[in-house]
Amino acid sequence: MTDTITPKIQDQLNLSALVLKKHHKKADLYSWSGFDLSEALQVQMAKRLLNLYGIKSGFHLRNSLQRYKSGQMVSNTFQKLATQFRMDSTTSFEAKYNAEQNPKTKHIYKLVWTYRFSLKDQKLIGYEMANYIFQMRLGLVSGFITTHEVLLRLEDANNTIKSTFNSWEAFHNNVCLGYEYVLGPTEQDISKFPGTDTLWDTYQRLHIEQKNEFKVWNT
Repeated sequence: MTDTITPKIQDQLNLSALVLKKHHKKADLYSWSGFDLSEALQVQMAKRLLNLYGIKSGFHLRNSLQRYKSGQMVSNTFQKLATQFRMDSTTSFEAKYNAEQNPKTKHIYKLVWTYRFSLKDQKLIGYEMANYIFQMRLGLVSGFITTHEVLLRLEDANNTIKSTFNSWEAFHNNVCLGYEYVLGPTEQDISKFPGTDTLWDTYQRLHIEQKNEFKVWNT
């Protein structure tokens, strides 16, 4: 991985910075993978994360990337449920919500109901594409993908993201909402200095420690 990271490439890699920092607090945002390949523990960490995603080969990686890119991970189910809820009144939604017994499903209902109109077009594309880029960076560590292919995919991912969102704030909020949709409630607590437990906390810290990197939304 000797290819030079230009400012344009750095901007595109930064689209995964929030997810990268969530999983690897000491990540180097200014390297291709974010991991120090000379440190065995960091390499093991990246490989362990790949394994958690079920990625054990280049084929697995590309299959996962395709699922994120096509909306199969969360956007399609979000959109389907949001379309249904847009037909509901508050009363009929509350009846569905109260009839549901599964706590996780109730949380999903509440989140989708809240954003059924405001995320009609964006869905959870930010979450999916941030993870798309993050997985590519992990794949570099294990040699499942080359920087040449990453460059091509980065350009494509960047076009998708920049045509969907108009600011870093809107993009990163979508990434956080995607995590809530998948993992459950991780409410943002703005009353204290950012902690380390939730993606909202990571988001606050990232915009404090790396604030200059997330001011200009290049299109």
